[in-house]
Amino acid sequence: MSTRPDFRPGQRVGGRYIIKKPVGRWQIGTAYAAVEGRAETPRLVLAMDLQRGALSQYLRWVRTEAEQARVLPDDVWVPVDGGHIFGDRAYMVLPELRGTSLSRIVQQGGSLDEERATRIAERLCRLLGKAHAEGVCLGCLRPSNVFLLDDGPLPRPAVFDVGLARGLSRLLARAPRPSVSFTPSDARPDMPAASDDIFAVGALLYFMLTAVKPAPPDGNGMRVPSPPSWRRRASELAVYIDPVAMKAMAPLARDRYDFAEEFADALLSLVEVFRLSPDARAMLGLPDAPAGADRPARQTHPHYLHDLLGLPAEPTSDMPVIEDPLDDLD
Repeated sequence: MSTRPDFRPGQRVGGRYIIKKPVGRWQIGTAYAAVEGRAETPRLVLAMDLQRGALSQYLRWVRTEAEQARVLPDDVWVPVDGGHIFGDRAYMVLPELRGTSLSRIVQQGGSLDEERATRIAERLCRLLGKAHAEGVCLGCLRPSNVFLLDDGPLPRPAVFDVGLARGLSRLLARAPRPSVSFTPSDARPDMPAASDDIFAVGALLYFMLTAVKPAPPDGNGMRVPSPPSWRRRASELAVYIDPVAMKAMAPLARDRYDFAEEFADALLSLVEVFRLSPDARAMLGLPDAPAGADRPARQTHPHYLHDLLGLPAEPTSDMPVIEDPLDDLD
């Protein structure tokens, strides 16, 4: 990785971007705050650290990424410029980073309450569903690159994604490792699928509820993480989330939700249950058991898990001002 500064404050890059200041030396390159054009639209410019001889491949790759950005929701932050060369360095242009990363929120404040965690996951699923509808799967979700854009009762999630799982990793001098807790074992390199993103949202929901990463998935489909309610002590509501989160995190893609919108609908249904009083839940015949925090957190067999939750049996199948959003928690 280069240690010298690539750009200076006030420098114009590519005729459109004015560098304001460096904001971080990340594993994939050096990040700078910049503005674009007369409107001074805030941007993030990344001077990339590429493998030797990968420049031409990178320029072709990033042009394709920038074309895809035109059809994606605004809160999916992917490359917005087709990439250029400045001197001997290639760079990438993305929307500015805003809000607070999920990893920092949990590190500073601990686990989230059930309704807040569920609503964030639901809104994240809706966002991913729009991207999937345009044929774009991310494949690189983790707590450090999911940002919450406000502190209200219903924060809006956004995803910062430079395209590591879509081909960029093989072009970098030092690519970040895949986050094993948030990547299914059946994910295909450079070919992310919607089921990969669904798994990741399930794992992020687990992380929000427990403040710990779920255990890495078992590629044989024989072991799954313990339900998130087992790690919570003061709430009876987490038991409702268990079957929804565990279905999203199923070891095999065929056992997960088919679509992000389907997962979102299941999460929204949970919110309606959370808003019922205990008496109303009892009247409807819904379980009202405590979270069971005294149970040991351990790996379980899927059939045992289904029995436990009362579900029908299913077949097993120098400057860091901004933290590196691609830094791996594993």
